[in-house]
Amino acid sequence: MMLKYGLVAAVAIFFFAFAPFARASVGVAYFYSDNCLMCEEIEPFVQQLQNMSFVELEKFKVSFMPLNPTANDSIFKNLSYLYDSPHDVPIFFVANEWFYFGNRSSVEEEKEKLLQTLYELSNYSIPPPVVEGKTVYPKPVCILIFYNSSRGEDVSDVENLLEKEIKFVRVDKLDVATKINRSIMKKVGANYTPVAIIGEEHYNLSLYNASFIVEKAKKYEKIGVEFPPTYEERKICALLFYSPTCPSCIEFKRELDALAKLYPLEIKTYDTHVKENYDLLLDYYAKYNVTKPHASNLFIGNKYFYSITQMDEIEKEVKRWVGIGLDCPTADKTTPEEFLKRYTVLAVAFLGLVDGINPCAFATLIFFIAYLERVKRREAVLPIGLSFSLAIYICYFFIGVGLLELLYVVESISSTLGRYIYGTVGIAAVILGIFSFYDFILIKKGESKVILQLPTFLKRKRGRILKKFTEDRKLLLLSLFAFGAGFVMSAIELACTGQILFVFLAAMRSANPPKALVIKYLLIYDFMFIVPLLIILSLFYVGYSSKALADRHKKTYGYTKLIIGAVLMVMGIYMVYRVFI
Repeated sequence: MMLKYGLVAAVAIFFFAFAPFARASVGVAYFYSDNCLMCEEIEPFVQQLQNMSFVELEKFKVSFMPLNPTANDSIFKNLSYLYDSPHDVPIFFVANEWFYFGNRSSVEEEKEKLLQTLYELSNYSIPPPVVEGKTVYPKPVCILIFYNSSRGEDVSDVENLLEKEIKFVRVDKLDVATKINRSIMKKVGANYTPVAIIGEEHYNLSLYNASFIVEKAKKYEKIGVEFPPTYEERKICALLFYSPTCPSCIEFKRELDALAKLYPLEIKTYDTHVKENYDLLLDYYAKYNVTKPHASNLFIGNKYFYSITQMDEIEKEVKRWVGIGLDCPTADKTTPEEFLKRYTVLAVAFLGLVDGINPCAFATLIFFIAYLERVKRREAVLPIGLSFSLAIYICYFFIGVGLLELLYVVESISSTLGRYIYGTVGIAAVILGIFSFYDFILIKKGESKVILQLPTFLKRKRGRILKKFTEDRKLLLLSLFAFGAGFVMSAIELACTGQILFVFLAAMRSANPPKALVIKYLLIYDFMFIVPLLIILSLFYVGYSSKALADRHKKTYGYTKLIIGAVLMVMGIYMVYRVFI
C-alpha cells in the first residue's frame, strides 16, 4: 500500500513540475518600428503577451527604408501580402489571423480579439508565422472531394461556397470516373461518392448540403488543416523567369507564392540576370512563339503568362491540373543570336536610325561637307567622309560601352539604387520627349531657337575644329584629321545626340539580357546611327550641294523633332512602368 501511494505521489510531483513545459505553445509574430507612437503605447500589452506561459512571441523591427530594406522588411512585406493585411505597424500575426493596432479607436477591441484567439488556440501547438526567415502561415484548410461525373454527380456548389466563405481554403476535386483517381480514393480510405474529406472526417455529400460542409471547415479556419497523409498530391510545375530587381516582377512572384499555398503548384524560379537562365528563357520564347520579351515570364503546360493582371487566368489554368498533375514544360535550344535575328534586331535598328537623324549629327556632316566645298576638295569627300563616319561609329560605341558599364557598376553597388536610376532616366526621357514636341511646335511657328540643341559655345567650337582640320593638306593626312575630328565631334555632340542612346541602354539593362547580347545590340544601334551620315555623304558625292542638303535638312527639321519626341516618350513611359508599376 505504501509503495502504491509513493508511486502516485511521484507521478503527481512529476506532472506539476513538468506540465508547464509540456503545454502546447502558440507562436506570435509582432512587427513594430522605431518612431512609432502606437508601438510605444502598446508595449505594456506586448509584455503581457510575453508573460503568458503558452505564448511564444517573436518581435520583428522594420525600417520602412525603400532604398535599403532589411531582412525583416522583406519578411513583413511578404506576410502583409499573403495575409492581405495592412502594411503598417504595430501588427500581430497568429496562425491564419492578423491584428492591426494602427487605429487608435479600435485598439482595445483588437486586444480582446487577439487574447480570445490566443486562448482558443492554447490547446494546439501553433508554430510562429515565420520560422528561420521563411513564412509558415497562413495555412489553408485543405479539403479533398471525390465525385463521379459518369453518374452525373456535381460538387461545384460545395466548392464555390467553400472558396467564398473560408478565408484560406484549398479544394482538390477528383473525378473517380478516371482509374487513377479511383486508386487515390482507395488509398485515402473513401468508399463512396460524392464525399468531402476534412482532416480525418468524411462527409457524404448526398446527405449533407454545402452549408453544412462549410460549417465543418470553419472549425479549422484559424489554423488550417492538411490533406489526409495518404493523399499523394500531384505537383503542378510552373517555370518563372524574372528579374529580382524589378518591382513588378517581385509583386508577380508574391502573387504566385500565395497561389502555391492554395494549390500543389511547384514554381521553379530563374533569375534572368544569369546568362544561362536568360538563354534558357530564349528557348521557351521560341517554343511558345513569344515575340515580345517581358520582365516576368511564367510557363504552365502550354500556356504563357507575363503579368500580375493575369492572375485570374493563371489560377484557372492551375485548377485545371489539380488532381491530375503537370510536368515542367520543356523547350528546344535557341541561341541568343537566333532570338536577336528573329525578334529584336529591327527594334534596335529603328532606335539607332532615329538617333541618327538627330539634327545635331546631320548639321555636323553638312557643315563638314560645306568646308570641303569651300576648299575645292570634292575628290576628298568620299574617303574623308567615310573616315569621319567611322570615327563617329567607333567613338559612339565606346561611349555606349562606358555608359553601360556605369549602369552595371551602379546596380552592383545597390540593385535598389539601380532601379531608381532607371526610373529617373525614364522620367527624364518623358520630359525630353515633351521638350522635343515643344520644339516641333516652335519650328512650325517659324521660331529659330529651340530648347533641345547644341549650346552656342559648342557650335562655335565645332566650327573652329572643322575649319582647322580641312585646311589644304594631303588626302591621307586629311583623312586622318577627319578621323580625329569625328572622335572630337562625337564627344562634343553627346549632349545633343546622347538623349536616345542613354535611354536605350538603360531600357536594355532594365530588361536584364546578358551583357554580350547588349553589346551586340549596341553594335547594330551604332551602325544605324551613322547610316543617315552615309546617305548624305553619298548624295553629295553624286552631285548634291551642301546648300541643297542644308535646305532639305531645314524642311525636315521639325518632323525629326517629332519622331525623336515620340520615341523618347514611348521608351520613357516603358521604363517608368517597368520600375514603378
